[in-house]
Amino acid sequence: MGIPPCALTPRVFLQVELKSQEAQNLQQQPDCYLGHLQQYMATYQQQVAAYQQLTSEEAALHRELLQQTQLMNQLQQETWGKAVVEMACQKLQETQGKELQQNQQLTAQLRLMALPGEGTGDHSEEEERAPGGRGGCEQHRIEDLEETFRTAGHYADRVPALSSASIW
Repeated sequence: MGIPPCALTPRVFLQVELKSQEAQNLQQQPDCYLGHLQQYMATYQQQVAAYQQLTSEEAALHRELLQQTQLMNQLQQETWGKAVVEMACQKLQETQGKELQQNQQLTAQLRLMALPGEGTGDHSEEEERAPGGRGGCEQHRIEDLEETFRTAGHYADRVPALSSASIW
């Protein structure tokens, strides 16, 4: 016959005990896995929050860089405009100085020609009034100089307008 039931009892009991421990271990494994999974999820959520924070900071830095670039461009435009205005002002002052000097020279020439008693001696009124006399010639020269003076003045008035018009 076979083995008596008493002899099987400790062996069966040991097998049952092993199977029971194995079952408990298997029941604990999902709990362990669940704990690891929850820990991984918490770490993942922290990393997502950190990534979102970095993305937000990057966007803010990009906006700030764009704003500073625009300000630099504006500053360069203003600096360039200021340089153009300064050059135009300097050119205008130079032209104005030349025109003033020319006007002063023409005025001095006009005064010299208009002075009575110019030349070798005094001339009588009759001589100056006589046709072909010295008076007519002097009068003609004075009129020529006055015309030259007016023309120079006319152009001097136009120079600043031309200078500023060519700049802009």
